[in-house]
Amino acid sequence: MQETKLLYLDDAYSTKCEGKVIFNEFTDLVVDQTVFFPTGHGQPNDRGKVVIDGKEYGIVDAWFDGTNVHLMSHDTFPDNIKGKPVYQEIDWDVRYGHMKFRTALRIVSAIAFRDLRATTRINQTYDTEAWIDIESDALDDSFVKALEAECNEIISKGLKTEYVWKSREEFIADQELMSQVRNRPPEGEKIRLVRIGDLPEQVEYGTVVRSTDELKSIRFKTSLVKGKLNKRLTLYVE
Repeated sequence: MQETKLLYLDDAYSTKCEGKVIFNEFTDLVVDQTVFFPTGHGQPNDRGKVVIDGKEYGIVDAWFDGTNVHLMSHDTFPDNIKGKPVYQEIDWDVRYGHMKFRTALRIVSAIAFRDLRATTRINQTYDTEAWIDIESDALDDSFVKALEAECNEIISKGLKTEYVWKSREEFIADQELMSQVRNRPPEGEKIRLVRIGDLPEQVEYGTVVRSTDELKSIRFKTSLVKGKLNKRLTLYVE
């Protein structure tokens, strides 16, 4: 089956596109290109709608099988639509919220790595909050307060974000990048990175905003585990 072209990798601000049906079965639809982000890399799927032959279908889930993005609806798609054009449109408010959280997470993890050499392998974005695990024994209340202040300073500067692709060989040869991923590079021959100002480059296959000042502020919530500060920080953005 033809591979789905992932339009969101080139332009996270694109909210609609035309595509063509290459597979469908019951409530599952696969198209040749899509703006829908599928669940993965710590970011939830987009939601929205598609229109085929004038009929609208709500898209409630999207997932990636390694080759194709599957758009899932509560409604069953007709059997005879292979090859037909598909209008696609995402819910921008949902996507933009995810983009802000992804950007916030990348700012946090970049500073934690730069200042503590701490890795942040696990993170997750939701519609109203996000969390990230900072793997460092040096994490304490004073650092968290300083981290929050510095994140908000970076936001106020309006630093531009940009994506950079590196070959697997280039990635493995970069000791800073390998340290971030604990010497376990991502799969694939080409690896996507995000660059925010002069902060350390990081692996990012999700969607981020173009400028940090699209966020208004970041606020952290911490918790204690057995009397110690939990390594998991919960983030809220405005």
